[in-house]
Amino acid sequence: MPDKKSICSMAESIVFDYIPKRIGDVIDENIEGDEDIKAVVKGMKGEALVVTDEGVYTVKKGDCHFFPYDKILPGRNISRVYRRGRFEIPTVEKGKVKLPDQSKEPDFGPDPASNVINFPWSKVVLFRKAEEILSINKELHDLKKGKPNNSLNDNKKLQQELMNEIKKLNERLAQLEKEE
Repeated sequence: MPDKKSICSMAESIVFDYIPKRIGDVIDENIEGDEDIKAVVKGMKGEALVVTDEGVYTVKKGDCHFFPYDKILPGRNISRVYRRGRFEIPTVEKGKVKLPDQSKEPDFGPDPASNVINFPWSKVVLFRKAEEILSINKELHDLKKGKPNNSLNDNKKLQQELMNEIKKLNERLAQLEKEE
């Protein structure tokens, strides 16, 4: 999770990758016009990840799957399998938690799950930025819905540091006013 001081600027961040026309058409057909697209990154073989203010879309084999923020669990999304990257959206399905594949068996092909985007590892920087944008927008969504947010509740040290900085700035401002 990025530093809380940068949340405001990160919430306005966007990442756009080159998207082929056929994937772009699927995205246009499925995303509402009033949704704010925050990130679009192309994966392997017709796959793409789209992060909006409402949730996350995955495009796989011409199909578009939507995962609203209410159904997305916090957690790490990116892993590496051989030379391929894997971006998984951890979701809750029918009351069960869907965890990343932890199998020790060899994995020689892309993951077909609708909540996984396979990508060439050379694009890991774009996917990491999309992961940051996803986590911040989920956190903002949860705050708007009034859900408790552990990362904000546990961050008392940062809150104290900010209060100390405000106090120092107020003292400096008072000192400057006396000098005038």
